[in-house]
Parts: sequence; C-alpha cells; structure tokens
Amino acid sequence: MNDSEACDPNGVHDRALTGQSTYLDRLMRRESFAALWPLFAKGPKPAKELTESFSALEHLRPLIRPGEPVRVLHIGDGAHARTAALFSIKTQARNVSVDPVLNEPLVEAWRDQFGIERFEWRKARIEAVAAELNDLPAMRTLVTFVHAHVRIDRVLALLRWDAAFSLACCLPGSQLSASHRVHHCGTDSNVLSVGREFQVLLAPGS
Repeated sequence: MNDSEACDPNGVHDRALTGQSTYLDRLMRRESFAALWPLFAKGPKPAKELTESFSALEHLRPLIRPGEPVRVLHIGDGAHARTAALFSIKTQARNVSVDPVLNEPLVEAWRDQFGIERFEWRKARIEAVAAELNDLPAMRTLVTFVHAHVRIDRVLALLRWDAAFSLACCLPGSQLSASHRVHHCGTDSNVLSVGREFQVLLAPGS
C-alpha cells in the first residue's frame, strides 16, 4: 500500500485517510506483534515509535524487489534497534542497526529468543562504520532515518545507497533532505507524532 501523493522536492502534501487501518491497528492484529512489543514497550512513547518505524516500512517496502538481495541500514536506530527489528520480521531484507547507544545485550537476547534472522548491528556512530558498511558485499541498499538526529545529506554522502526514507521527527531542518532527488514525500497521517513529514529519496543514478 502506498498512500502518499507525489510531490516536488520542495513541496509537502497532506494525505487523506480513506478508511485504511492505522499502522498500530495493523501491527497489533499480526502474530509478529508479540515479538516486537518487548522492544517497543521499553520506549517512553511506544505507540508513537511503532507508527514511526512502520512508516519507514510502508514507504520503502515498494522499493524492496521480490527475490532481489537487499540490505537496509537503520541510522540512529536507538538503544533497542526497533526499526531494524521491524524490518527483520516484516521483510526478507538484511538489516543493520547503527547507533552509538545500542544496548547490545538486550538486542542480542531478543534476537536469540525470537530466532530473528537477517538482523545485525553496529554500536557506533555512522561516521565510524560507514567505510565498513560500504565494504559489505554489494547489493541494493536502502537507508532509514526515523529518529536519527543527524544531518541526513551529510550521512548519505558517506554511504553507498540506492534509496532512503526520512521522517522529519523533531529536527526537520536536519532530517529532511535539501539536495537529493525525492521519489515521493508527504505527511503521513498514520504516524502518531507531530513530525509526520517524510521523504523517500533516490540516489543519483538510481
């Protein structure tokens, strides 16, 4: 499902809800919710964070081609690697969560408890591991910035990538791109946050 309206790189369009379930409704009706909840429940606003991560999934999933190897880098994914966890359960992509405050014992225990595959992490700032990530086996690479609190144009300049998702969060001046080609963008009304503006970006040549 792709509910967003196309827009030019400088525009943001509101999306009208047309009777679809909210992200939270959809997640809670799935068996996978039981596995996701232990991570999201540790956040101060779990419903907000669930919908923010699900927005990334919703808007990038059309760019994950069936049968094609794909890697998703989740930048600034927090202590509990929640967006990477969601993608690991909901897609066949290989996921790497990157954050300097990542709680490795908790995330490792969660992965082992639920038998999660295609899920790894780097406890580091993205600047410290960008070269290593670029040296991983070549495949189509997507990037998420949900709560990254970084200047995404500066980070994308360090990475080999094909498409990226960014949510305005609380830093729209940093987390929305001013220089990359916008595939689509809008205001995601299913996100339970004031920072609902999003962009899906395409790398040069993609």
